Amino acid sequence: MNMNVENPLCCVICKKQYTRKSSYDRHKMVCDFKLKTSREHQIEIEELSDIPSHYQLVKIVQELSLQVSKLTTELNEMKKYVEKKKHKLNVVLWLNTKVKPTIGFLEWVHTSLTVNASHFEYLMDGDNSIYVVIQRIFEDNISPPPSMDFVYPISAFTEKPGVFYVCEKQASGEASWSPLEMPDMLLMLKKIQNGLIRELTNWKTINKGKMDDCDRLAIAFQRAIQKLFSISFSQDNNFSKMKNSLYNYLKTDLKSVEFEFEF
Repeated sequence: MNMNVENPLCCVICKKQYTRKSSYDRHKMVCDFKLKTSREHQIEIEELSDIPSHYQLVKIVQELSLQVSKLTTELNEMKKYVEKKKHKLNVVLWLNTKVKPTIGFLEWVHTSLTVNASHFEYLMDGDNSIYVVIQRIFEDNISPPPSMDFVYPISAFTEKPGVFYVCEKQASGEASWSPLEMPDMLLMLKKIQNGLIRELTNWKTINKGKMDDCDRLAIAFQRAIQKLFSISFSQDNNFSKMKNSLYNYLKTDLKSVEFEFEF
């Protein structure tokens, strides 16, 4: 049975048919060219005259390459300069001069860093990990301040990634800032863990009857215990995770304040 199927490789201008697309494409260019008016030919010639030659294109690419190389070198030099300035920031000198905490760091940890029942209940929520709970306790204790006049004895800055600064009061009452050492960081974390253990005991005493009547509540309590006692602050990954979270919360950008420099 014969079927008249329109040939897709048939020229719509002269109706000439082709079996190969490459031949059809060449022919179409010729037919399209024949149909153009003299004015269209003139415009096309003028436009083609503006197209750079191969040699000109090579020169353009070479010039652009040199410019990119120069900009890259300047950017790298600028990065080195910025990093050098960051290292020269005397943060301790600036803190000792400008920031006067209300109390010393160790006093703050022992007397003001608090854990309450709501923090343990937050831990009982199955969606909250021990890291999330510790971070919330940090934030609840550091913001908002007890009063407009209260200044915390711990700081961190974007110019010194991963570094905390804490302040102790000297006998004279003067502020003495220094980088936070690992033992003091661990002391702070242990204070929080011990506070959660205390609230766990209190919660169990108050809610024992409810747990006896509600399996779901008892299961949530047991999971909270597992989360609380499964963490080890001595493991590098646990310590780093909590340290990074606290740093990201505390860090302040000091670009807008006047700094003392070491030269």
